[in-house]
Amino acid sequence: MKEKGILLPIFSLPSKYGIGDFGKEAYEFINILSENNMKYWQILPINACENLPYSPQSYYALNESYISLDMLKEENLIENPEVREDTDRVKYDNFKEKYYYEAFRNFTKNEEYEKFIENKEIEEYAEFISDLKGEEKDYHLFLQYIASKQWLNLKQYANSKNVEIIGDMPIYPTFESSETKYHPECFEMENGKFTFESGTPPDYFNSDGQKWNSPVYNIENIKNNNYEYLVKRFKYYLKLFDKVRIDYFRGYDSFFKIPIGKTGKEGFYVDGVSYGFFDELFKNKNIKVDSLIIEDLGDIREETIKLRNHYGFTRQKILQFTIDLNNLYDRDNESENVLVYPGNHDNYTIYGWYKTLNDEYKERLKEFLRRNECYDINVNIGMMQYCSKCKAKMAIISVQDILGLDDSARINFPGTISENNWSWKLTSFDDFKERIKDF
Repeated sequence: MKEKGILLPIFSLPSKYGIGDFGKEAYEFINILSENNMKYWQILPINACENLPYSPQSYYALNESYISLDMLKEENLIENPEVREDTDRVKYDNFKEKYYYEAFRNFTKNEEYEKFIENKEIEEYAEFISDLKGEEKDYHLFLQYIASKQWLNLKQYANSKNVEIIGDMPIYPTFESSETKYHPECFEMENGKFTFESGTPPDYFNSDGQKWNSPVYNIENIKNNNYEYLVKRFKYYLKLFDKVRIDYFRGYDSFFKIPIGKTGKEGFYVDGVSYGFFDELFKNKNIKVDSLIIEDLGDIREETIKLRNHYGFTRQKILQFTIDLNNLYDRDNESENVLVYPGNHDNYTIYGWYKTLNDEYKERLKEFLRRNECYDINVNIGMMQYCSKCKAKMAIISVQDILGLDDSARINFPGTISENNWSWKLTSFDDFKERIKDF
């Protein structure tokens, strides 16, 4: 039986405080998944960041915005928080800050807290962010303790309901991060300054390539330290999540680096950590290949495919990319060790994609679905039916596609900076509760 799941970022959960969090709405969402036999909840990165989930300031610290005020109240750390209008856009502001300070003042350190702050990377992050913001280090240690406790309690609840969490591991931190401050030897630097930036080469869409505002790794130093920097990260993530989606798997085989101050025209590819790292990682008996899902979308070289196949990683496919509307077949339908999506956070919604097609191709898409015995008049339901029927072992659908929303509900438009990125959210589960039954 095919394993199914739903994609929804934490920030997209309904909330009366402006942004989805680890509170009661997350528990309600898990209940809905469990009642409808959904095995997975896939989320986006929950690392500490500046509103850009794939640019973490730490791989160990969690996003403090996801702390539930309701749960702080239940612990008698705050009084009644003010309720905000619940809209379909996240409010990235400092609304919760006064309640965090109130909770910090009322908190009494305990044995659990003292044990938690022994985590070296958490201590490094608290020092980094307190220096950056001019705030008390103990305050951020407290917030990380609360965020971690709330998250792990939520994960435990999900597992008790037979729902597993698929987390997401970004490939690079941001330049200004606790990672680069305390582990500079792991990044390409000279005399304390970055020498290269991550990105992509020029292509049809961008003549200068892309620059990702992130450093690149010093592969030689990481290798000489027996890959400890990366192995430790993976082990930590597999405590936070049941499965981990590895972002930009191509970068573990080979990655593109651009000299600081230059464009992608001056960049070039170099070898990544490759087999040496994964061989070292899997020496850990508790880390299994099937606990990792690789993001291998886009233009990847043959060596990346060989690396993927060598370990038997579950890979991803996006139907918007693999359905050939000229020949009416799925170019990737023979593969089984695959997680299939109609589209993910970086793609059109199903209806957004459908609207980009001309009338001929709209009819071709409908014919493709009919040929595969997916007969529903609604194209989003037809695509969900196809995900259920195809040979991929796992299928995950975004909440937007369950609801049949257009691109106004899209999560991210890659290569753009916009208030519409990373900001869409639900205001209610009412429609979702009914429409999830179609998947």
